[in-house]
Amino acid sequence: MPIYQYDCAGCDRRVDVFFRSANSASDPGCPECGSADLSRVMSAFARNRSSSDRVASIDFEQEMGRLGSGNEGDFAKWAKRMGREYDGELGSNFSELAEKAESGDDPIERVDPGFKLQHEISKTKKKGSGDGHSHDGGD
Repeated sequence: MPIYQYDCAGCDRRVDVFFRSANSASDPGCPECGSADLSRVMSAFARNRSSSDRVASIDFEQEMGRLGSGNEGDFAKWAKRMGREYDGELGSNFSELAEKAESGDDPIERVDPGFKLQHEISKTKKKGSGDGHSHDGGD
């Protein structure tokens, strides 16, 4: 009984789809929105990485390339994905920015999202390096 992961273009979510058998794994629909516009992705495999390893592995240029044109819709999709993937490690608010953009607000961070991302990465790396300053929160 396989479970496959898909990226849904309809709701911009990564979803798990359960099949009763490998033979029945065709033409799935998104369990969240019902869209048939799904792209199968490689499922994550067990590899424990520390928060600092995850932050160090962020490819800034690749993330900026994923931003698209930078209009409100593209920014919201990008910020939503960044929030899912990195808000925990970065202590950032990308998910909140996505919600603002989707609701019609135009967050100031949309003007220069690269600065926002670089700032969050630098802040997290500095906190992880034990710079001698006191910081609230953390792991």
